[in-house]
Amino acid sequence: MEADLRNSTNYNDRSDYAISLAYLGRNQEAVDILQRLEQEQPGKYFVAANLGTALELAGNNDEALRWIREGIRRNPNSHHGTEWLHAKILEAKIAQQKDPDYFKNHTVLDLDPKNVHAEVTVDGKRFSPKEVAQAIQGQLQERLQFVKPPDQPVASLLFDYAAVEAATHTLESAKGLLKMAVEYGYPVARVESQMKLYDKKIAWRKIKQYLWYCFLAAFGIGALIVLYKRKFVGAVLQRPANPENLKDQSGHEMR
Repeated sequence: MEADLRNSTNYNDRSDYAISLAYLGRNQEAVDILQRLEQEQPGKYFVAANLGTALELAGNNDEALRWIREGIRRNPNSHHGTEWLHAKILEAKIAQQKDPDYFKNHTVLDLDPKNVHAEVTVDGKRFSPKEVAQAIQGQLQERLQFVKPPDQPVASLLFDYAAVEAATHTLESAKGLLKMAVEYGYPVARVESQMKLYDKKIAWRKIKQYLWYCFLAAFGIGALIVLYKRKFVGAVLQRPANPENLKDQSGHEMR
């Protein structure tokens, strides 16, 4: 692709080339090409979005945030309306530049794991847990192609994702996400406390299931006993006391 597109003057070819450079880690070259494309044809959504991503990968988070917000302005429905999360990630990374310990006390979304069942409010907008999960999935799917562990913003996002997963799907899958968060550098102490909470919930769920099965078994046995007794008693009541003397309705003996 580089051989074919390096000297191309076609607008779309150069855009594709810039994206390929970003995948190869040649981020500043990608930024230079995308900036020229923006100057040539201002207002293209995909140029703003790709420029924001390339700038972030090049380490310029402030400019990256400006271009991601510009991309959202140009196309609010881009990436199924989930680019707001990209902006939140950049805001968190900028906060980390000012406070190196930022991610020890915060996450990208600062979700409360105990209160994710309700709607989540981000910058005045409300999102359902399902919408938050979809946004995180989309961001991680793209981000993990570029970012390798350790990476605190990704670790923080995985911790948030675990909270949503625990509230909407299974605790077991949430635990898997917490393990990934540790691999990407999330504080072990916070993960362990959350793991213990999930383990307690899983254990209590199993106890409740066992008690429920015991109740069903006891109920079933009780029902069988009642049915057996009714059948036995009914059979006794229907049996004639002395069959030899049983007479028909006319008073004659039954032979």
